Amino acid sequence: MEKPPERVAFLCYNIYMSKENEETLKIYEYFGNAYLNNAHKRRAEKVREVKEKRTKAILSGLAVLGEDARVLEIGSADGEVALLTKELGFKAYASDVSSQFLAAIAKTGLPYYKFNVLKDDLDGRKFDGIIAFRVFVHFTPEDFAEALVKIYKLLRPGGRFVSDILNIEDKGGKTCEWCDFGNGYEIGADRFFYYYDEKQVKDIIKNAGFRLEDFYLSGGDSGYKWFNFVLAKPSGIRPEVEECIKKKILPKYEKLSGHTITHINQVISRSLAIAEDLPEVDRDMVYVIAAYHDLGRLVDDETHNIESGKMVRKDKELKKLFDEKQIEVIAEAVEDHRASLKGDPRSIYGRIVSSADRYMDLDDMLARSYDYTRHLHPEMSDDEVIEEARIHLREKFKPDGYGAKKVYYPSIDDKECFETIERITRDPLAYRKIVKEFNKKRGK
Repeated sequence: MEKPPERVAFLCYNIYMSKENEETLKIYEYFGNAYLNNAHKRRAEKVREVKEKRTKAILSGLAVLGEDARVLEIGSADGEVALLTKELGFKAYASDVSSQFLAAIAKTGLPYYKFNVLKDDLDGRKFDGIIAFRVFVHFTPEDFAEALVKIYKLLRPGGRFVSDILNIEDKGGKTCEWCDFGNGYEIGADRFFYYYDEKQVKDIIKNAGFRLEDFYLSGGDSGYKWFNFVLAKPSGIRPEVEECIKKKILPKYEKLSGHTITHINQVISRSLAIAEDLPEVDRDMVYVIAAYHDLGRLVDDETHNIESGKMVRKDKELKKLFDEKQIEVIAEAVEDHRASLKGDPRSIYGRIVSSADRYMDLDDMLARSYDYTRHLHPEMSDDEVIEEARIHLREKFKPDGYGAKKVYYPSIDDKECFETIERITRDPLAYRKIVKEFNKKRGK
């Protein structure tokens, strides 16, 4: 086994943030494989129990986000929890710092990032949910507070964070220590561990701006006690507005094909994320526009944006929540969201929903383009549907395509997806193979 990197001793309340954490990261860089080997041995003894615990924790915190929510795991190690997150129906992304852990994650096939929550920002990417298990055990209170601030920024409005942290119970008043954790968790070098009391954890959570959704104490497989918590980033939407949309508007999308509630929730999430960086806009209006933008498909696909606008202007409940001028801006933005329309939207609200509606996730784009083409042309053969969808995608999202031009607030994910679509739609035969394999995986 390699000799561990030299470590200097730090006081538990060192005013220089992240030194303890940085030294612990060095240990994992050297001994990552030892940790993984021990973890696999421990897991093999009670695979079902561990999976059930993680499933319960993830679903209790993230189920509210809905199908296909983007979820980032911080500190993924071998990626097994991120894989479980994917199995539960979320779009999972793994991350870690150790090169040995990243090599293990790469074998899973999951998208992943080299990411230090105290230093990196992932190029402005945002997620609907974030999870981190057995990670903050190595963070001082100052580091933990800083990490929560960074996680808050990584989440879209309304997003959820699920995590845990070691409890000080039975530690005899000791708050931290450098040790090689026992009970099968030894890796050959000391790491930094910090033990928290309940008030300390809750104060740090509150100061970061989160709303505490759930908080409970549980026993870990090492015999130690853990605080488990679910945090919510406030959406900024008035409760009465959110209740109106969730009860009376969103359920209507279940009747539609191709543009389902999953797509609408994605547009809402992206719209609110864009609005977060635009303080001049009214988030309530952004929320309603995103929720309403495709509702006109219940009447007619070809003119659905116009029909959606009519529905907004006739909605008596909306008139109780917004004034006449706001209703008109909402209706116009709904009408202006279509990528095929000439000219730009009439307001910033139209530009927001237009950008959010161009949901640039490759799997989503492949599924929506195929399903919607199949819906419009039931008489076509499978190969004809795939080719029609390819032509449509390429025309819409090539660099100067009419869809690409309507993304007024592109994220790094949008830009990468544009490049991928342009590349895979060049060759009809190659594209057909990609879609057939994709449809096979999703049971089509």
